[in-house]
Amino acid sequence: MPGRTAAGAPWRRRVDRAAGVLERMLDACVGSMILVMTAAICWQVFGRYVLSSAPGWSEELSRYLMIWVTTIGGAAVLRSGGHLSVTALLDALPPAWATALLALRDVAMLATLLLLAWWGLAFSELMAVQETASLQVSKAWVYAALPVGTTLTALLLVMARLAGRTFRATDVDVDDAKAM
Repeated sequence: MPGRTAAGAPWRRRVDRAAGVLERMLDACVGSMILVMTAAICWQVFGRYVLSSAPGWSEELSRYLMIWVTTIGGAAVLRSGGHLSVTALLDALPPAWATALLALRDVAMLATLLLLAWWGLAFSELMAVQETASLQVSKAWVYAALPVGTTLTALLLVMARLAGRTFRATDVDVDDAKAM
């Protein structure tokens, strides 16, 4: 089963529960953003085709919310193995090698996430002096999606590993897949 937790110490279960709570909070946040984005797009269509006057803010708001949904949503689906992956090599390896490859993947992923968070924060601070065209808010809020999303993803990656999760995208047995 994807993202299965290994049985172990009580602290692992507590870390896993805490990660689950964070994941549910992110799910609620992403769901709320999608709801607002949908309402803004509906208002945009209504304004353009019924009122013959499209509001500029609704298109801008939905575009920026899509950025936030993508970065926060990426963090939210990590532990459950919801990211797209090709597992042919991983499935062909013996279990010990597969475990080593997953650990290497996690180290590379963590390094990339922390680098993106660092440079994303620097870029967000740089863009703080500019405002968006319609909403007139600092572009730092738009660009902050990168450091926030990557930091949350890194946090959930570390929590998943501490809890004993490997979050493989597939745990289907090759023989079972051939029988399908």
